Amino acid sequence: MIEKKKGKSIRILYSNQGGEYKKAYVLKYCKDNGIQYELTVSHNPQQNGVAERKNKTLVECACGMLKGKNLSNGFWAEAINTVVYLKNRSPTRSLDFKTPFEALFGYKPAVKHFRVFGSKAFAHVPKEDRKKPDSKAIKCIFVGYCTKFKAYKLFNPSTHKVFTSRDVVFHEQVNDGSHESANEE
Repeated sequence: MIEKKKGKSIRILYSNQGGEYKKAYVLKYCKDNGIQYELTVSHNPQQNGVAERKNKTLVECACGMLKGKNLSNGFWAEAINTVVYLKNRSPTRSLDFKTPFEALFGYKPAVKHFRVFGSKAFAHVPKEDRKKPDSKAIKCIFVGYCTKFKAYKLFNPSTHKVFTSRDVVFHEQVNDGSHESANEE
């Protein structure tokens, strides 16, 4: 996708000898597309310093977000995805203080929609999905951003399901310990 979008090709793929990149179809793809495949020494993350530092940053941010809102590790994937989403929209020195998003797409990303991970949120229930006595909103927890369309990812503690919605009211300043039920995840 990036190759077609930017008109540039991948020249080298570095791997730490993890099994996911040693599969025959990956090796064939590299060979067929002229991509040099290089391995680092096993159990020696120092050889892959930049990626290891990036991974450490992502992990530490996700841990902080989960602990800061008293959410269980069941939300780990959502926290990591949210950190990546935010990092891709944050300026970086390596890109002359542009964001990775801006470097890829050529324009600054919108940031007005940013919300506090793990905050209390109320998602509107459309008329078509409720009866007259039903509540017009669902109390939930904000757990990230949808990458397919403009919407928020929300966790419903009653059903233990993640869903997306655009019509959301956030209560970001409230921290009343209301996420205990979310820790069952």
